[in-house]
Amino acid sequence: MSVSTGKDGRGTGASDEKMSRDRSESGESAAKYRGLLEAAPDAMVVVNQAGEIVLVNGQVEKQFGYLRDELVGQKVKNIIPEGFAERLIADATRSTAEALAQHIGAGIELSGRRKDGTEFPIEIMLSPLESAEGILVTAAIRNITLRKNAEKHLVQMESRYRGLLEAAPDAMVVVNQAGQIVLVNVQVEKQFGYRRDELVGQKVKNIIPEGFAERLIADATRSTAEALAQQIGMGIEISGRRKDGTEFPIELMLSPLESAEGILVTAAIRNISARKKSEQELAVANQVLEESNLELKQFAYVASHDLQSPLRSITGFVQLIQQEYEGKLDEQAQDWIRRTVRAVARMQTLIRDLLSYSRVDARSGPLTQIPFLEIVNDALILLESSIQDSGGQVTCDKLPMVMGDRSQLVQLMQNLIGNGLAYRSDKLPDIHISAKRSGKDWIFSVRDNGIGIDPNHYEQIFEIFKRLHSQKDHPGTGIGLAVCRRVVNRHGGKIWVESEPGHGSTFHFTIPEGTEQTNEQSTC
Repeated sequence: MSVSTGKDGRGTGASDEKMSRDRSESGESAAKYRGLLEAAPDAMVVVNQAGEIVLVNGQVEKQFGYLRDELVGQKVKNIIPEGFAERLIADATRSTAEALAQHIGAGIELSGRRKDGTEFPIEIMLSPLESAEGILVTAAIRNITLRKNAEKHLVQMESRYRGLLEAAPDAMVVVNQAGQIVLVNVQVEKQFGYRRDELVGQKVKNIIPEGFAERLIADATRSTAEALAQQIGMGIEISGRRKDGTEFPIELMLSPLESAEGILVTAAIRNISARKKSEQELAVANQVLEESNLELKQFAYVASHDLQSPLRSITGFVQLIQQEYEGKLDEQAQDWIRRTVRAVARMQTLIRDLLSYSRVDARSGPLTQIPFLEIVNDALILLESSIQDSGGQVTCDKLPMVMGDRSQLVQLMQNLIGNGLAYRSDKLPDIHISAKRSGKDWIFSVRDNGIGIDPNHYEQIFEIFKRLHSQKDHPGTGIGLAVCRRVVNRHGGKIWVESEPGHGSTFHFTIPEGTEQTNEQSTC
């Protein structure tokens, strides 16, 4: 067997063996690295310092539409035409390693170009790879078409719903399945004290710390849609937290909103601080009623809790249906919705009047000296729209000072003037208010030119729920005049009526005079 020799006469067999072993190890390393590339879920491209593609995986062929041998050795700019090569290829002042160091770990959004020339959005993550040729660059390329479409859809959705949200009287928050705020309106900024950009993308628990997210975010056993379905139409009472850390009572009404991201949740948030304060006042009133009138106390409790709570839910549910299906239902269904809305409104009026009746004694404070003209003007402000709609007028003589409870006397005049507007004849309503002295009292008179009352019903009309006319002809609750008599009795006076059918009515009542006897010039 012959042995080759070098110039120095020594054999070269050992050197060939080492070179063969190095090539074998290099082949094993390349095979191992190729296996890692093929296992990656993203398209993987290895590029050298000249910007040439050295290696690709199967995902690159799928994403870009090339065969592997069509890409290896070609410029990376063939498939990523702008931005990629410029970030990697060394210029005269820095090395590829220095250029690459600026982008390690950063998600770079560029465009990829397929073999057929079409482009699509991609995100690239870069990492260095040392080799015998120098530093190579491995790029993990992810197709982000779906994400971009979702972002575009979200922008469109925001544009579409922004007008609706901003027009809403309540604070409106749109939340995704992860409990993150997607969209808010200006009322949210006002109620919670945050700027819009401080809320979008943040957890809803930042502003509604307890109870809200748990009702919406899916757990292991149910979807967000199933969780939400349990809350639709319900007024959820929990607490909101402002930016300054203070909390306040709120009521939520939830509704679903389909989007490319799945089911979002729209929450209408109402500040119920005033209502809670009113309920607290009612609780105090109920305590007084318990001492003076157990029957009225029980009624006020039922009206304020057992009646108002479900009614609020019904109101919210009907409003939700009316909003969601406006123009989508046939005329009969629309008529049913309108009837329901009117029925709910009448029930709310009935409860309000019942509570007014029950609170007359309970809310009474000390009597104070009041110009009765101010009482009348306050009532006219409350009735302004009704007066304008009727086309009628209200006039009065000079009115004196009286001793009374301001809020209750305003309610008294509001009811009496309102009756003159409601029970009108074929003439425009003409209502006149006057007063004359009677000993230490004043007799006030409220005269109208309405349909009048049969003398046989003079006493009946002051009884609660007693009505002389149908709801269709003259809507009402049958409580207003009962409230009037209760207010007058509370002031130690009396109330009566003089009337004839077709000739209008005059309601008279007495109120103690004030300590100052100066009359006020009428301006009503």
